[in-house]
Amino acid sequence: MAPTLPFTRLDPIEVFAVEDNRAQLVWRSLPEGTLSVVVEGREVTLGDAGVPGAAEVSGLRADSSHPIDICVDGRVVAQRTIHTEPSLEGHELVRIATISDLHLGEDGFGLFKPMKERPAPAELHPLRCAKAAVREAVEWGAQLLVIKGDITEDARPEQWALFDELLAETPIPVLAVPGNHDTVGGKGSICATTALRERGLFAAPVLTEDVGGIRIVAVDTTVPTHSWGRMKRSADELCAAVDVATPALIFMHHHIEPQHLPWFWPLGVPRHDGGSAVDRIVGTNPDVLISSGHTHRNRVRRLGSAVLTEVGSTKDHPGVWAGYIVHPSGVRQVVRRVAEPSCLAWTDRTHAAVGGIWGRWSPGAIDDRVITHRWIRGTDDTNSPSLVATLEQ
Repeated sequence: MAPTLPFTRLDPIEVFAVEDNRAQLVWRSLPEGTLSVVVEGREVTLGDAGVPGAAEVSGLRADSSHPIDICVDGRVVAQRTIHTEPSLEGHELVRIATISDLHLGEDGFGLFKPMKERPAPAELHPLRCAKAAVREAVEWGAQLLVIKGDITEDARPEQWALFDELLAETPIPVLAVPGNHDTVGGKGSICATTALRERGLFAAPVLTEDVGGIRIVAVDTTVPTHSWGRMKRSADELCAAVDVATPALIFMHHHIEPQHLPWFWPLGVPRHDGGSAVDRIVGTNPDVLISSGHTHRNRVRRLGSAVLTEVGSTKDHPGVWAGYIVHPSGVRQVVRRVAEPSCLAWTDRTHAAVGGIWGRWSPGAIDDRVITHRWIRGTDDTNSPSLVATLEQ
């Protein structure tokens, strides 16, 4: 077990994700017994408190604070408060899920002395966590899955074969863009563009689909053989892609650097490059949400009227996937932990990287994981094409 600093220890139980009427609770290091919560006079049984787990509490009031008692075998062991999100006006149009930074083919995590699963399981954590994330996203109601790069560890054939295994178990349409690990250009690696096109997943550097009353845009930000990205080179195509009367969700691998001088690793799209591209995009369409991966952490910020989010990896702490619920009036992003017990046990263990600082840095605050954003212009789905029909054309 890697040594960790005292201030980096994980909370025994936390409210990790919220929507307008439900919340995901994650627990660890609780006494053995049956775990339950009491909320507004009703008791909800969650599961076994003696092992890491995650469960959902539903039936909550929107835009409200809900104090909860956390009990093991009926005894109160902790108290927390769930602050639900406001509801969005209008009926739900579509649900989209994203995963990123799968790193299929990797067998450990950590910079100097990688943590590894011992004994090595038949299915290593990158594929196991990705499969679990997809299952949970589909159960949540996702109608489309977007994979935001770093699908493989270094683009070798056997790693793309693992991706095929994941795709075979994904029952909903998929879009995918490459990440820097997919374009390393190393000996024995396969060109990511070729690999994705062979699978019918990414036909051009900027790909658009109109679904559920919104425009979805997937953009390749990679620079082959380099870890950083570029966005400005695709600005003309991006502006054309978002030049519609509906909101747009843009998905890409690299984050846009928040400052002109980078202050954390990994490097993303330089601020001058990405910032100028976003200025042009919001000048064309003010209703834009841009979501990236790459950093393996969760963060939310804004550039003009655009909302920029970074979403963590499926396979290391905290081990997440993101859901986007679109309404005519706005969109909600909710980032959830991958709840499968063996995945939770692994991703909790990886919090100890960098002396435990990784466990504090990567999750972000709950406001970095959950955001409810209202469109400026809104959307009308009256003539929207069917999601599945559109993607199967």
